Amino acid sequence: MKMKEKRKHFGSRPKRNDLRKDKKPPNKHKFIQRSRQMEQMHRTESQYQSTIDDGSKLTADLLPELQDEAQFYEQLVSGYSSTIAVPTVKSEEKCIAQETKVQEDDAEMDQTPQDIADIKKLNVFRNRFDFELDSDDISAIIAKDTKEVKGKWSAIGNFKIEKPNLKSTVDSDDNYKQPANILKATDLQLLRVQPSLTLNVSYPLSTVQTELFHIANRYLDLYYPQRTLDNAEEIRYVYCLHAINHILKCRALILRNNEKINELLKDPTQPASELSLPDSVRDQGLTRLKALIILPFRDSALKTVQIIAKLLFENRKDPKTGYPITKYERFLEEYSGNTVYFPKTNPKPADYVQTFNGNTDDNFKIGIRLTKKSMSLYTEFSGSDILIASPLALRMVINDKDQDFDFLNSVELLIIDQAELLLAQNWENLLQVLDHLHLQPQKLPETNCQRLRSYCLNATSRFYRQTLLFCSHDLPEFRGVINNKCHNYQGKVRIINQIESGSISNVLTPIKQVFQRIESSSVESALEDRFQHFVRNILPQFTKSGYSHCLLYVPSYFDYVRLRNHFKKEMISFVQISEYSKKEKISRARDIFFHSGAPLMLYSERGHFFRRTRIKGIRHLIFYQPPNFPNFYPEMINLMLDINQNRRDGLQDVMSVKVLYTKFDLLSLSNIIGNENAWNLTTGASDSYLFSNKE
Repeated sequence: MKMKEKRKHFGSRPKRNDLRKDKKPPNKHKFIQRSRQMEQMHRTESQYQSTIDDGSKLTADLLPELQDEAQFYEQLVSGYSSTIAVPTVKSEEKCIAQETKVQEDDAEMDQTPQDIADIKKLNVFRNRFDFELDSDDISAIIAKDTKEVKGKWSAIGNFKIEKPNLKSTVDSDDNYKQPANILKATDLQLLRVQPSLTLNVSYPLSTVQTELFHIANRYLDLYYPQRTLDNAEEIRYVYCLHAINHILKCRALILRNNEKINELLKDPTQPASELSLPDSVRDQGLTRLKALIILPFRDSALKTVQIIAKLLFENRKDPKTGYPITKYERFLEEYSGNTVYFPKTNPKPADYVQTFNGNTDDNFKIGIRLTKKSMSLYTEFSGSDILIASPLALRMVINDKDQDFDFLNSVELLIIDQAELLLAQNWENLLQVLDHLHLQPQKLPETNCQRLRSYCLNATSRFYRQTLLFCSHDLPEFRGVINNKCHNYQGKVRIINQIESGSISNVLTPIKQVFQRIESSSVESALEDRFQHFVRNILPQFTKSGYSHCLLYVPSYFDYVRLRNHFKKEMISFVQISEYSKKEKISRARDIFFHSGAPLMLYSERGHFFRRTRIKGIRHLIFYQPPNFPNFYPEMINLMLDINQNRRDGLQDVMSVKVLYTKFDLLSLSNIIGNENAWNLTTGASDSYLFSNKE
C-alpha cells in the first residue's frame, strides 16, 4: 500500500496571537457552527469513506435527514448520542475484536472475585476517555486543588501522587502497594495489555520497569528525575510498551464499536435514518495522531523505532527481510552514522560517550502508522499514530506559515525523554511546542464528527493527556513543565527521593570550596542581583595581581553574553570559550590561558556540555551559578589537579573555588551537596559556607 507523502498547505493563516488557548472552554455556539459546516460537507457527498486503523477504507451511507437540526447540534456539542450510518466491518476485523475480548476474559479465569475487582480498577483505559469533566472539575484542576498520597516502592523509591479534588466521581484505584514483578505474558495480560503485544515482550521486566509501567498504565502523569546510564534503555522500553499498548487499545475499541453499530443496523424495525447511537461510540480525536515522543537526537529516535518494531513483530520477524517496515532502509540511512569522534588519548567521560555516540542531529521528525501486519514510516503527521520529533523540528513546523500543526490537537500521550539534553539544546523550543498542543484546529478535521470524543468538541483535550517526563536530575525547568503544562485530570506522580551527599563527593582535588549566598527578593531580580554582586565584590578581587589563571564558569548563555560585553567595556583582559567557538579559537584560548597570557577565561556550560574541553592551568574557579548538570561540578574542580597545572606560573600555593548562589538555586545545590546541606545554605543565618575535602 502506497503511503501518502507529507503535503504542505498554502493559504492565509490567522495571527499567532490568536492561537493561544484559554483557561475556560469556549462558547458552544462556535462548535455548533463548525459542526454545521462538517454536516454540510457530508451531505453534499454521495458517499464518504472512513479510514480505520488497518489502513483499509470503508464506505458508508449518507448522513440521514434530521427533523430538528437545533436539537441535533446541541446534542453533538454536549456529548449526547447522534444519528450516523456506520461502515460495515470486515470479517477479519471482527475476528480481531472478538479475539481481543476473549483473551481479555481468559486473563480473569482462575482469579478470586477480589483479584478481578482489583484488575478492573487498573483498567483505566475503558473509562478514562468516557469520563466528562464539568466546569467545577476544570476549575479545580486549574486551581491545583489536589490531595496527596505518598508511597514507597523498592526500585523507584519514594513518590508522591497529586490527584485533583473532582466533584464528579472517578473510578480509580487508590491502593498503591508494591506491584508484583512482571515475569511472563499473563502478568501483563492481567494489567489489560493487549494479548498480541504481550507475546513479543522480553521477559522478565526489571523491577524499575515493572514499577514505571504500573504508573504509566494507570494513566497518571509521571515525573522521573532518576534516569541514568544504566537504566536509560529500560526506561525507553517501558514507554514504548505503554505507547504501543495505548494505540492497539484505541484500534480495538474502534473495531468493536464498528461491530456494535453494524449490529444495530441489522434491526429491520429501526431505519438507519432514525438510529440513535450511544455515547460509547465516541472513540476518535480530531486527528489520528495519539502519541508524541520528544527526543533530543536522531540516534534516540533510531533506538525508539527499533524497540517499537520488536514489540510489534518480534515473533513474526522474517529471517531474510526482517521486520515488515516500509521505508526502513531510508530510515537507517538518515538516522544512523555521523558519530562524534572520541579520542583514545585523554578519553571523554562515560556519559559524554553514551550521549554523543550515534547521530546527534537535533532537527528531525518522523510519523509512524501502525497496521495489523506492518508499520509504515514517514507518514503524514495527521494520519500517523506516533510522531517522534525533536523540539527544534516541531518549532520550525509551527513557525512555518505554509504548514499547519493541527496534528498536535488530539495528542493523548506525550513522552519527553532525556529532558536534560533538551535543556542544553534550547529549552524555549520545547516550551513553544507545549504551548501549541490542543489548540483550536485551523481547518475542518477529516474525522467523522459523530465519532469525535466529547472533550474534543468542548476544547478540554489537554485535561485528558498523559505526560511522561524522564530526566537525569531535578531542576526548576522540569518541575515547571509538570506544574504548569500538565493538567491530567487523573493526577500526577513525582519521585521525591532525598539526595544524601550529591556530586561533591566525587571531587578529588584537595581544596576548600566556598559557597556564597547572594540576597535576592524574587526570581526576576535574581539575575540583576547576581550580576551586580559579581561586578562589585568578586571581579575586582580576581583582577588583581596574584589572581591569575581564573576560570569563570557560566551556566546561562544570556549571563555569558552580558559578562562578555562588560569585560570588553571595562577593557579587562580575558579569553572566552562557548558552544559557538571554533576549534582554532578554542585551542588559542587554552594556550593563552595556560601560559598566563590572559588572567581570566570566560567559559560557558553549554560549551563544556558539547565538547568537554579539558582546560589546564586553572588556579581559581568561580561558578557564577551552580551548574545545571551536577556532574560538571566535580569535573571542573578535578581539572585543578597538579597534573593539569603549569609549574612555571609560580602560583602553586594559591588556589580557590567559589560558588555564587541565591535561595532560588535550591534544586541545583541539592544535586551538588545534598538536600539537607542545600536547605541549610539557603535558609541559614550566614551568607558564606565552606566545604573542604582536605585532610
